[in-house]
Amino acid sequence: MRGRLLMTFTVLAAICMTALALGIGGQLASSRTRGLMIDRIRDADRFVAWSAGDPAELANEARKYVARSRNGVLVIDATGTVLCDLGVDRDDPAVVNVIDRARRFDPPPLQDTLYPWSARTMLIAQPVGTPPMAAGVVVIAASTVETTTGIADGWIQLACITASALLVFGGLALVLSGWILRPVSELIRNVDALTATLSGPGGPPRGTTAAGDGPQEIRELAHAVEALTHAVAESAAAERRHVADTAHSMRNPLAALSVRLEALQPAIVGGRAESTFTSIVGEVDRLTGLLDDLLADAVAEAQQVCGTAELVRAAAPECCDVVSVAQDRVDAWHAAFTRAGMALTIETSVPAARVAVPARILMQILDVALSNSARYAGTGEHTTVAVHRESDSVVIAVRDTGIGVPQDELDMLTMRFFRGANAVPGGSGLGLPIAATLAGKHGGLFFVDAAEPRGLIVTVSFPALDSSEVR
Repeated sequence: MRGRLLMTFTVLAAICMTALALGIGGQLASSRTRGLMIDRIRDADRFVAWSAGDPAELANEARKYVARSRNGVLVIDATGTVLCDLGVDRDDPAVVNVIDRARRFDPPPLQDTLYPWSARTMLIAQPVGTPPMAAGVVVIAASTVETTTGIADGWIQLACITASALLVFGGLALVLSGWILRPVSELIRNVDALTATLSGPGGPPRGTTAAGDGPQEIRELAHAVEALTHAVAESAAAERRHVADTAHSMRNPLAALSVRLEALQPAIVGGRAESTFTSIVGEVDRLTGLLDDLLADAVAEAQQVCGTAELVRAAAPECCDVVSVAQDRVDAWHAAFTRAGMALTIETSVPAARVAVPARILMQILDVALSNSARYAGTGEHTTVAVHRESDSVVIAVRDTGIGVPQDELDMLTMRFFRGANAVPGGSGLGLPIAATLAGKHGGLFFVDAAEPRGLIVTVSFPALDSSEVR
């Protein structure tokens, strides 16, 4: 790519500089030609004035002029008598032509622009007398050697300046191309380094993309990004497998431990160790719940990654009535909120609203929001579950008037294992991430925002189904 950039910049610069040099060179030749013509016309006008005087004086001035300028001079009177002839061939057809035109007071022929390879002589003719007939003619055979040499020197200087400018521009193009490609090269190195940390010994090879057109650096970057994409996908899949395997492996010992604790319960209940036994059972139950959350999170993420095609191939998705599900969860959680000293109500602006989400999924999402509200809002606070329509979507919002979450923690609440500053013991940091994953998998949107004037609001929305879409 650097070579292409250099070639492109250099060719464009060469074209621009050449066009500019040609224009300047043409103007230089044209200007020198006009200057020569004007000077020789002035010389001819002086001889026209001298022709009216003494012929001897005319001849003397002509010899001085020829010796000084190396130009030829021809002066003819009205009768055709040659008064002075120094260095002009009167038999030359060009000389005869300009004499005839001058006698008739015809405009002189246009002179071609002089170039270094042009003819060595330029003929200038001025009539002597007044129209309609001239009393005579003065012809100057002007030498163009000095003028063409000056034009050649000017062109050489212009070529040197153009070449120098091209060299300077080439250097600037080299620096500019390096500056343009430096971020690309740095990005390739960073991507390669990151890929190396993600890929194992059998990680994806660099450059598996089929070769195609395009700059080498861009193809290398595409290959590096492809390798990084494979490495990230493999790493994420390995992480999900590891979480699922770990959770499954730990569930069996926990299940066995739970069975043994249940067998010990009759011997311990009523004794001094009952409180300790109850605490141990609670810890086992909490650990079991944590493993369940890990499994649910891994399964939800795996379905989100690879389940899109399966959903497309499915004959029809499961549906549920959001209002009914929300009312069911409010009824189920009402006792828990009462024990916590909180109020729980439901508000619906529509009698029914169906979405293409299984009821169990929507229940799990609402359970996460209601569990967080019951745990963190605080005694005496109020939680409201609201269901309403917005355009083509059904929106469910769980809003409380509790202590809320600091603004800088809101965006991290859906990150796995994140525990906020106001978190109480017993949580796993997986509830909201699992809910967000499930909502996204079923085409929904999941948001956690601060409520006004205080509190937290968890919002999930799904596309509403028309009556024709309900199975």
